[in-house]
Amino acid sequence: MPKIPTFTSQGRPTAETTGVRSNISISPTSTVAARLLPAANELSNYAIKKRDNTEKLEANKTLLELKAEQEKIIFSQRDNINDEEAINNYKKQFAPILEQSLSTIKNRRVRNLVKQGADLENSESIYHLKTNSFKAYEKESVRVYNDDMNIGVNKYKTTDNPILKVKYKQEFYRKAEEFNKEHMLGTNDLKKRKEAIDSVLLLSDADSFIGLPNAEQQINNLDQALKGDSFLSNEDFNKNIYDSYVDKINSLAVEGDPDSNYDEALRLTNELENFKRYNGGKVVSGKREQSFAILKEKILSESIRHEDKVEKIQQGNSFFTYNSGQKKILETTFYNAFDNNYNKPINKEKAFEATLEYDKRIDQYLSVNPNASLREKELYARDLRMNIIDKYNEISIIDVSEFNLNSNKFYATRETADLQKLYNEYLANPKGDNLLKTLARLNGYADDKGNIDVGAFINAYTPILAKRKED
Repeated sequence: MPKIPTFTSQGRPTAETTGVRSNISISPTSTVAARLLPAANELSNYAIKKRDNTEKLEANKTLLELKAEQEKIIFSQRDNINDEEAINNYKKQFAPILEQSLSTIKNRRVRNLVKQGADLENSESIYHLKTNSFKAYEKESVRVYNDDMNIGVNKYKTTDNPILKVKYKQEFYRKAEEFNKEHMLGTNDLKKRKEAIDSVLLLSDADSFIGLPNAEQQINNLDQALKGDSFLSNEDFNKNIYDSYVDKINSLAVEGDPDSNYDEALRLTNELENFKRYNGGKVVSGKREQSFAILKEKILSESIRHEDKVEKIQQGNSFFTYNSGQKKILETTFYNAFDNNYNKPINKEKAFEATLEYDKRIDQYLSVNPNASLREKELYARDLRMNIIDKYNEISIIDVSEFNLNSNKFYATRETADLQKLYNEYLANPKGDNLLKTLARLNGYADDKGNIDVGAFINAYTPILAKRKED
């Protein structure tokens, strides 16, 4: 077989590319493109930073809106003393708000930023919830403690049983100890609480003594036995004793009240003026001296006027009863719903006019005679009632109108002929019944002895009637 010729290489394997080689070399930074490379990199970095800042701004805007919602929920739980319940309520209310907000964000990076920020805010929110719950617990605990103590003090005040008083005091101490222990307030707080209890009970007992014989001595004996000045300062003691006396004095001294007792009020005023604590401290001292001087002057002045006012009030009540009776008699004289002879419209109208006139004349009399005695008022009311009955029995209702000489109006409007006829009848029989007598008496033409001056009434009546005719 013919032999295939072979080629034997005389060179060595190399990684160099084929081509023409030269000794010329070029710097990678010497071209225009190479010099633009740093600027391109800087522009790329700026774009990335701008994108990040824009996304952070968007995320922060969303977080601010979410924080406002968080604060609303935290505020709504501010009085919840159960911190676990408050946190659960917060999570239940805030979770859907967060989900709704995240669902509107399309950018994944912004959404992640909002999630991270919300997680951080949640930690802070839970801290505030726990803090608020603890404050609410403290506030509620103090309120319950104070209410419980006040209820106990009221029970203490209303009993005079010494055994119960001791029992109530022990209960106060026990509750103070429990409150102190629960809130870990320390021994100094417990000491102050017990001193406050002792002060309240001492002043409560002192208040119950005021008005009793030897009240000052009884109060001081109790104060000294308890060593009251060791837990209740002179100023606090004096102020509370002063206020208790003033309240008692004012309750006794109500000017014009028939149940007032100004003698006792004056006795307590003098007792207060000289009251001294067992250690020598004077109750009426400092700023209280001026207010006491005003109080004393007030009680003294009122005590002088009191009896007169009481008498007037009692007279007023008595006259009101008597006057109401006279008015009722007057009304039933003209109208009675159960009597066919007196239940007609004309009867009701006459009764109305008669009682209206009666009220007006009584009011006028009382305003002109404020110092009239009860007897004088009753006599006037009785005479007025009878005079008005006489008047309305003698005239028809259509002739009745209001009478007042000053305004030229008369209760009974009569024609001149009627007036002359009544006057002629009077002249013929001055002692007989006559409407002119009634009208004259009603309008003040009578002296203190009841003598009626019909002539004076006619002299006043005639010119007015003549003028009325001219009008």
